[in-house]
Amino acid sequence: MATESQPPVPQADPNSGPAITAVTSVLLAIAIILVGLRCYVRVILSKNIGWDDGVMLFTLGVLIAGDAVIFEMVATGAGHHLYELPEPEQAALTLLKWNSIYQVLNVIGAFGTKLSIGIFLLRLKNSRRFRWVIWMFLTPLAVTTLVVVFTVLLQCIPLQALWTPAVKGRCISQNVPLTASYVQSAFAIITDLFLTVSPMVILWNIKISRSKKVGICGLMSLGLMATIANALRNAYIPNLTESDFTFTIVPIVIVADLEFSLGVIAACIPTLMPLFKRQKERKAYSKMSGKQSSGCASQRQYFNGSGKEQPTHTEDLTTITTECHGYPLNDLRDKDHITLQQSFTVEHS
Repeated sequence: MATESQPPVPQADPNSGPAITAVTSVLLAIAIILVGLRCYVRVILSKNIGWDDGVMLFTLGVLIAGDAVIFEMVATGAGHHLYELPEPEQAALTLLKWNSIYQVLNVIGAFGTKLSIGIFLLRLKNSRRFRWVIWMFLTPLAVTTLVVVFTVLLQCIPLQALWTPAVKGRCISQNVPLTASYVQSAFAIITDLFLTVSPMVILWNIKISRSKKVGICGLMSLGLMATIANALRNAYIPNLTESDFTFTIVPIVIVADLEFSLGVIAACIPTLMPLFKRQKERKAYSKMSGKQSSGCASQRQYFNGSGKEQPTHTEDLTTITTECHGYPLNDLRDKDHITLQQSFTVEHS
């Protein structure tokens, strides 16, 4: 008697949940350490904390909240196939709720990193033209970020209807949030490229050795990795509409967290340069920590090292005129002479 053939059992893929947790935890730890070091440099070493640091602290808080949501997604079943879960329908709906929350946190946090970098660049080069260029890139990104936030939060009214079938509500097509995400991502990529290149151009005019410039620029190019992660996120966005939602969401969660975390890391690296220099070398890197010049006097008078003011007709009077380039001059006075790192003219009367 012929036996009935049984349908093949689906081959289970390895659970991707632990990989999500590991990648998220490592990146979060690095981000927390670097933001902490950034605050140490700004508050203790350079004593020059600014708005870019405040924005970065806020962004770190958003990153922590977003990673907490990722951990909840893993606990719900992200990384498993739906057929592997005891209650697949409930797991998919709960995951849909956490994913909606994470989308909002991710786009807000990613914009926060770019805003912090933009303000930091304005501390390095605060010309009127450069301010216009910075806001020309950041403003469209801010608008599209708000569009994504409101589109996600208002895709169902009430929003709870998105993941609770018992709640009746009005929902828009799933393609609307996806389209908004594509547009916002395009502006984010363009802004990332601009914010990555701009510090390198500014840095090249600072008087440090070429090898150090190349090394610092190499570290700052980590921002390009965030740009690549953003581009990859676009490739995985259609996975959000797949039926095996708990498994197909894994790549987009990983690349979204990579984009966010690497953005925070890349934004902190330029501010840490004074941390690795001796005390006498830190001023040469003051622009990399965003330290503003306190201004420079057009004329300074020194009188035979005595420190006392002399009449203007005294033969020993020396007037030193310096040229201010917008960054601190290192003045080292030693008795009867003064050494300036900038060019100067000496007039005797």
